[in-house]
Amino acid sequence: MVPDESDGVSMSKLKVLAQIDVAMGGHIAEKMVLGENNITSGCGSDLQGATNMAYYAVRSCGMFGEEGSSFISADRKETSDDYNSSVDQKVRQILEDSSQRVTKLLEQKDSELRELSRNLFWHDYLDAKEIDLIMKGKKLDKKRVRDWDKSRGDTSGNLKF
Repeated sequence: MVPDESDGVSMSKLKVLAQIDVAMGGHIAEKMVLGENNITSGCGSDLQGATNMAYYAVRSCGMFGEEGSSFISADRKETSDDYNSSVDQKVRQILEDSSQRVTKLLEQKDSELRELSRNLFWHDYLDAKEIDLIMKGKKLDKKRVRDWDKSRGDTSGNLKF
């Protein structure tokens, strides 16, 4: 998740925050759709990426230095426990703020989120065009990968996502 410096593209603070929000999205969506006790380990790499990006922005780029973390660009082993604690607090705040932004957005887009979940369940994958159709409220004309278990009495596809 930390940008490859060989591509010569620098990232603004807003783009870094957007990348963190995207990475947090899977975790928050799982929590909303599946419930707190049913989230999976699948989003672990996304959370790790969000955390790494936040540490990179604070520790290496000084993007949040004005807010108490200073402008020191150094490895954790090269700085004091007090400084490392302030960096950890800043990273925690960045991730908590991201979680709040993403939660608010996904709550506003709850019906689209659930429709995407249903379609991913039925079809296993969606391309960008299909996602766009779903977001516009259209039905996909695509063969299902699985059929609902008729023994459960629900063949309508009305899953409780």
